[in-house]
Amino acid sequence: MKPIMGSPGQLLLPLGLKTACTLDAFCGAANGAALDAVRSLLDLPSPIFGLYLHGPAGVGKSHLLQGAAQTGPGWVPYLDCAELRGGLEPLSLPDAYATLVDAPLVCLDNVDTWAGGREHEMFLYGLYNERFQRGRPLLLAGREAPRQLPWILPDWSSRVMACLQMPLQLPDDAERLRILQAMALRRGLRMDQEVARYVLRHHTRDMGALDLLLEKLDALSWAQQRQLTIPFVRHCLETEAVCDP
Repeated sequence: MKPIMGSPGQLLLPLGLKTACTLDAFCGAANGAALDAVRSLLDLPSPIFGLYLHGPAGVGKSHLLQGAAQTGPGWVPYLDCAELRGGLEPLSLPDAYATLVDAPLVCLDNVDTWAGGREHEMFLYGLYNERFQRGRPLLLAGREAPRQLPWILPDWSSRVMACLQMPLQLPDDAERLRILQAMALRRGLRMDQEVARYVLRHHTRDMGALDLLLEKLDALSWAQQRQLTIPFVRHCLETEAVCDP
């Protein structure tokens, strides 16, 4: 994801948003409280200023942040910090920085990848303070809880620790089955329980990887005019395994 820059340096659009990652499409009863908290950030003035979601890959952190970015009142920037570790120059331009300060909500994904970088932590500290003064909330996400990260700037560490921290949980097998079927249905694919169970037995259970698989199944089923049967899915999985390096 790279921000599109306008003239003179205005941050226009965050790239990489998945249109399927809406808040209404978020599945996971175990993480319902996190969904409610994210929705509360969209009600201005928000009762929450800083919300920090954390948990392992596949729990839905990016889904919630991208959903908030697509649901927010006005333009809400979504930035993947993991893809911006190389430099902050585009975000530090006056107009771009002003855009981040004044947006109704800012969503910073993988913010834990900035831990230990003084320049990056100073940027976060400044952004936090500017938005706090304006009553504009922040939505952050990372794999580890803030207290477990090697922050080197005490002022920023205290700010991020003050955020409402919510751990997200991986779905159990029954819920993962329901989520997979719901993901398929959003693409217009009918996946019965037997096919869904087959996929979960023979493919990685990471939800991001499953979403990519559904994208491939969607394209192949459309091209070949095939339903999602176990033989068809088995062939697709075997083809995928052969094609992977």
